[in-house]
Amino acid sequence: EELYPMTLFFDGSKCQRGGGAGVVLIPLNAEPMPLSFRLDFPCTNNIAEYEALVLGLQVALHLGVKSINIFGDSQLVVNQVMGIYQ
Repeated sequence: EELYPMTLFFDGSKCQRGGGAGVVLIPLNAEPMPLSFRLDFPCTNNIAEYEALVLGLQVALHLGVKSINIFGDSQLVVNQVMGIYQ
C-alpha cells in the first residue's frame, strides 16, 4: 500500500476584487482532478494561498482521503504548516 494515495497541488492569487484558488488532486493510478475557486472577498496573495490549501484539503476530506502529499509554491504557507514559521 502506498504511503500517500493522493497528491494535492495548490496555488492562490489575488486581484483587486478578490482572488482565485487553484487545486489539483491526483489520486494514485487515476486521472488528475483540477479545480478552481473564485474568492469573492478582498484578500492578499498569502490569504489566497491559504484558501487554496484549505479548499483542497476540504475536497480531499470529502473524498475520504486518509493520507495525502501536499505541494505549494508559497514559502509562507508551507513553512507555517510545517512548523518552521510561527
